[in-house]
Amino acid sequence: AWVVEDDYLGELQLGARAAPSLVAAGDGARVLHVGTFSKTISPMLRLGFLVVPADQVERFARHAAVVPPAPAPLVQLAVAAFLRDGHFLRHLRRTRQVYAQRRAALVACLDAASATYIAAGLTVLLRLAPGVSDLALAQSLAAHGLTPVPLSPWFAQPGPENTGLLLGVADLRVEIAAETCARLLALVRQG
Repeated sequence: AWVVEDDYLGELQLGARAAPSLVAAGDGARVLHVGTFSKTISPMLRLGFLVVPADQVERFARHAAVVPPAPAPLVQLAVAAFLRDGHFLRHLRRTRQVYAQRRAALVACLDAASATYIAAGLTVLLRLAPGVSDLALAQSLAAHGLTPVPLSPWFAQPGPENTGLLLGVADLRVEIAAETCARLLALVRQG
């Protein structure tokens, strides 16, 4: 059997060192490691990667040759040089610092308001009072220019533990985080 390891946002762990990939942790003989540069560099690149065992490179190259066209060779070469010259690692360090500051600003506001939340990666899950519909609340907040994502649609079975609002931190502006968070919480309390 093959293990497909999806490394979605693995590079952007904010609180602790990222867990090593299965490929790096073992011999990787049966692991296909999939990743993308959409979140770490730019979605406009439309560039991802697949790390395969050395003895499978030719086989996967044959299959890749018949799928829809890859990004232009110039883009691929530029990203390869970006990686090879260490720019990607420096970029990731700076990006993690910025995102950590943004998440800390949001968490500080939530703490000050004694809100119940869970912070993980680039998202903070804001728990809601029992009986509050996260779907209806998210729609109501959109009318005020706030766009949290309701949690409940991600679950097959409804339940009080499956509701809440997912607050993204990637585009949060630190200088207005407290104001935005306070406005969000005021609207949440109004229902």
